[in-house]
Amino acid sequence: MRHSAQAIAQALGNPVPTAEQRAVIQAPMRPLLVVAGAGSGKTETMASRVVWLVANGYVEPDQVLGLTFTRKASTELAERIGRRLRRLRHVGMWTPAQEPDGAEVLGGTPTVSTYHAYAGRLVREHALRLGVEPESRLLSEAAAWQFAAEVVEGYDGPMDDVPFAASTIIHAVVDLAGEMAEHLLVPADLHTLIDRFEATVLGLPKGGSRARGLPKVVADAMTVLKARRHVLPLVEAYITLKRSRDALDFADQMALAATLSQRFPDIGSMERQRFRAVLLDEFQDTSEAQLVLLRHLFVADGQLVPVTAVGDPNQSIYGWRGASATTLTRFPREFADGSGDAQVLPLSTSWRNDNAILVAANITSGPLRSKSRVDVEVLRPRPGAGTGALLAARLLTIEAEAAHLAGWIAHHWLDGQARPTGVSAAVLCRKRSQFDAVIEGGQRFFVLAKIQVGIAEAHLQ
Repeated sequence: MRHSAQAIAQALGNPVPTAEQRAVIQAPMRPLLVVAGAGSGKTETMASRVVWLVANGYVEPDQVLGLTFTRKASTELAERIGRRLRRLRHVGMWTPAQEPDGAEVLGGTPTVSTYHAYAGRLVREHALRLGVEPESRLLSEAAAWQFAAEVVEGYDGPMDDVPFAASTIIHAVVDLAGEMAEHLLVPADLHTLIDRFEATVLGLPKGGSRARGLPKVVADAMTVLKARRHVLPLVEAYITLKRSRDALDFADQMALAATLSQRFPDIGSMERQRFRAVLLDEFQDTSEAQLVLLRHLFVADGQLVPVTAVGDPNQSIYGWRGASATTLTRFPREFADGSGDAQVLPLSTSWRNDNAILVAANITSGPLRSKSRVDVEVLRPRPGAGTGALLAARLLTIEAEAAHLAGWIAHHWLDGQARPTGVSAAVLCRKRSQFDAVIEGGQRFFVLAKIQVGIAEAHLQ
C-alpha cells in the first residue's frame, strides 16, 4: 500500500475517514459485504474505496464497475469519483495510463450505471443467443398495463373464482408476471407450487376440535391461491403477447440477462476481463434474478472479481417487486472465494441524525437486528452530534395531519425573513389516502411561498 486512506483524504482535502470507513476502503482485493446503517456515509466510502484502489495501482479507473438502483444515485457516485480522481491526479498521487506513443488512454473512467441499465446492455449484446430481438421495445409501466389490459379484455376462459374488477386483475397480471421474472420462474412453476400446497393442506388429518373446516387464515390462503391459479393463463398470455411484439419490461430484461449469464459462461469471462473491481449498492433490495446474474458474471472457477456489496437488511423495502433482504445475507456464501466466505464489515456511524433520533431508531430496529442472519450494528452518533428531538402530534383527521405537517415544514423551511434555511424533509405515508392528503396539503400551504415539497412514499409492512 503506497497511500493510506487517511493520507489520500488529507491530500484531497476530504474529512478523515473513521476506523470503520478505513477498514472498508483499505480492505483486501477479495469479496466484501459492507453492512451500512442509515446515513452512515456509504456513498462517500464507496467513492473513497475506488480512489484508494486507483491510487495504489490495484485497478485503472475503467476497470471499475459500480451498480446502483437509481439514475440519480449512479450520477452522484460517478461525479464524486470523477472529481476525486481529477484531484488525485492534480496532487500527484496518480498518473493515468498512457499508450506507447505517450498519449493518454481514452475512456479512463469507471462505469457506473443502474442494475437494470447494465442488464439492458448485456441483453442488447447477447439476446440473439436466446432468439430474442436485441433491440426489443422496453415497456414503460403504462405500456405494460396496456398490454395486460388487452389480454384481460380479450380473455374468455373461466373466471368464476376471481371476484375482482377488471382493473384489479390487470394489476395482478402485471405484478405476478414481474414477480415471476424477478425469481426466474414461469407460470408452470407456480401451477406446480399451488397444486403441491393444496394437496398438502387437504391431506392433513382432521384435528380433535369441533371445527369442521380449515382455520380461517388457511382457508383465506386457499381462496387466494385458487384465484391466482385462474389468473395464471392470463399471465402466460401476457408474456406471449410481449414476445410476439418484441417487447420487454424491466423484469423481463433482468431475467433475460440472468439466463444469458447462466447458459453462456463466456459472457462472464468477458465481463471479468473488463472489470477488476465491482461495487454493488443497496444490495438488500436486489432480486433472485439479480443475484444469479451477478454471481455467474463475477464468480467462476479460478476467476473471481473482488465484489463489494453494500446494504442493510433493515432497509429492505422493495419486497413488492421481487426483492429480498435474503440476497444480502446470502452474499458471503454466494461470493465465497478460496479463502472462504466473503468478509463482512460494518458502517455504523450515522452522519445524518442527532442522538435522540438514533436512540429511537435503534429501539425500533431492535427486533429486526435480532432476527437478521448478518450482524447489524446499532447506529452511533457522529462526533459532535446534537441532542436532537422527537416530536409527536395526535390529530383527528388525515386532513388535519396534512395541514400540521405542511405548517411544521414551512416553519422550519423559512427563517424570520422568509428566506430558505436549506432544511430538507421527507414524509413517509402508510396509506395511499394519507399520501394524497399530504400532497394536497403541501400544495395548499406552500403555493404562496412557491416551495416544492419532496414527498417520499414508502411501502411499509
